[in-house]
Amino acid sequence: MNQIIQLALVDDHPLFRSGIKSLFRDQADIEVLMEAADGQDFLNRLDTAKILPDIVLLDIRMPQLDGYDTASVLLQEYPSIRIIVLTMHEEERHIVKMLELGVNGYLMKNAPPNEVIEGIRYVMEHDYYFNHKIGPIMRKVMMYASKPTGSRSSYLITKRELDILQLICKEYTNKEIADALFLSFRTVEGYRKKLIAKLPVRNTAGLVVYALKHDLVQLE
Repeated sequence: MNQIIQLALVDDHPLFRSGIKSLFRDQADIEVLMEAADGQDFLNRLDTAKILPDIVLLDIRMPQLDGYDTASVLLQEYPSIRIIVLTMHEEERHIVKMLELGVNGYLMKNAPPNEVIEGIRYVMEHDYYFNHKIGPIMRKVMMYASKPTGSRSSYLITKRELDILQLICKEYTNKEIADALFLSFRTVEGYRKKLIAKLPVRNTAGLVVYALKHDLVQLE
């Protein structure tokens, strides 16, 4: 990547923020642009910021404004900022609630340092990141959740769009989808953008959640 990823850290523990910042000192493509002690502090800083972060690492439990409410405001008022939840909470209800809001990724604070770094890069390039642990939890909960009644979806989705959606839900990258379906990378990216525009979702993570909730795809 040539672009420097501008990062924001939102967590109420100064020592943890300091430790996270130390991860990026030797990463030429990642820079900590700002940090905040809670969601309200972060939103206040955004109001006067000359440059917005590309990605925010967001904790869930914080004073003033927690991660849920902060994510909701960001998705409405600052849709260009990608959200990666970085928390100690690994319970399914937290993961599903955040994914349904439309965040781009979910990481645990006990994740290996290199996973945090690569997760940030992956979200910047692909718009979402689910690791080997979060992905299966998300699929299991969404598949066994209450399904909407009536038709599988009120939105008209073509066969080709369903094929691409199926592979997105299996965590294929755009290049892997292009190779599997004998399409160009640009064509696959176009289909992905059309699906996001067509369905009531904000990003690729939202596509996965929507597809599973509405039985649009079949996963082994």
